[in-house]
Amino acid sequence: MTVQVLVYPVLIVLVGGFALLTVPREDLRLLLPYGVVLGGLYDYIHGVITGDLLKIGTFQNQHIFAVGDHLILTPIAWTFIMVLYLYYWPQRNKYIGWLYLLSWALLATGYSQVVRSAGLFTYLPWFYPIPMFLLFLIRFALATWVAQRSNLLQ
Repeated sequence: MTVQVLVYPVLIVLVGGFALLTVPREDLRLLLPYGVVLGGLYDYIHGVITGDLLKIGTFQNQHIFAVGDHLILTPIAWTFIMVLYLYYWPQRNKYIGWLYLLSWALLATGYSQVVRSAGLFTYLPWFYPIPMFLLFLIRFALATWVAQRSNLLQ
């Protein structure tokens, strides 16, 4: 087993463990469906559009974690990432919310470089950093918008 195969399992253990340890059970029950849809399902759809249709970026086959042409662990990781993102959303200050949104988009863009350096993901050279950052910004903004419209974020 190579180190690159462990990148997503380690991320899932860290992020999932942090979510399970810090998010109260009642909030976790409320946020988990949002995480599955806005994190996991969105990631799968995003992967189909950018990978299969537009051929901008693709995941390298990880055999044990591959389902078709997709890495099964990314939707799981994005589920926990969205749970944490929504749980820690700063509800009292709108301006801090904008910085929070930008910070998560920057963090996701940076982590994409880790995944790329590990050889798990390839993308066209023009896609990094601005277009990728904008797509992550849209992802987190959409999650915020849906959560606010659902009265999840007061």
